[in-house]
Amino acid sequence: MSTDVEVLIVSYASASPIRRSLESVRRLIPGAAVAIREHSDDVAAVAAIEQLVAEHPGPIRLELDPTNPGFGAGCNGLASSSRATWLLLLNPDAELLSWPWKDATAAPPLATIVGPEVEGGGGAGAHYGTRYRVVDEIARSWLRRPGRRPTGHGFVSGAAMLIDAASFRAVGGFDPGFFLFYEDIDLCLRANRHGVATVVDQRWRVAHVGGHSTRSRFGQSLAWSYESACKFHAAQGSSLVTYRSYVAVDSAARALAHALLGHADQRRGYARLAIRAFGDLFSKSFSKSPGRDG
Repeated sequence: MSTDVEVLIVSYASASPIRRSLESVRRLIPGAAVAIREHSDDVAAVAAIEQLVAEHPGPIRLELDPTNPGFGAGCNGLASSSRATWLLLLNPDAELLSWPWKDATAAPPLATIVGPEVEGGGGAGAHYGTRYRVVDEIARSWLRRPGRRPTGHGFVSGAAMLIDAASFRAVGGFDPGFFLFYEDIDLCLRANRHGVATVVDQRWRVAHVGGHSTRSRFGQSLAWSYESACKFHAAQGSSLVTYRSYVAVDSAARALAHALLGHADQRRGYARLAIRAFGDLFSKSFSKSPGRDG
């Protein structure tokens, strides 16, 4: 299998962490093809990723899209031109720690999305689950309740996800309407409805710190997450009144906590989100006619 998998990485000025990712791929999946899509329009960032590609000893290709259409759209673009049987979607700041599929005879069954055990970025259960309703999101956030490992139905994180190319294309890939966040959960649940299973293979381990592309844009990342969550929960038939109420209260509390701690950026980010959620709660939810939820 090591020669029939292509590693797909969507970057936003992420040459530094991608270097470590590529080293782990070269060490554990020798001969695997790599495809990188750079979404930054910064000249220095593009030059850095081009240099990284030039130095990589294995098969590698680079696409540039300075319009920055989002993570899911970037993955779709790379997948559309891939000739590999298997696609390994890997975040720029994710590193392989183990790889259990050394040859084609050991490959997972087709029509399967496989996730690893992820070290970092929230701990065990933060990167997978069997369902993701509003109540599950609240339980994860307030009660620190981890998700259950999927054994056929559920989702795994897009930080590291293995899926056969035919299944990825059959379900339409990621929904490009998600700029960032929730696109991985949406993909897995849609794939489940098309007969594609979701599992976690505990032999496969990945280290993922998370937040590389969003750390310097904290407030914007909160807005992206909120917008994606509203789209996702609406598609799942969940109450947006409930979700917006949760976000409004949660972000207001976090804004207060960060104000007390003297964290100016976090305070501003959460305060803006609280104001937006409260505004949406009244303008888009309570203004609807009875029985409808916007």
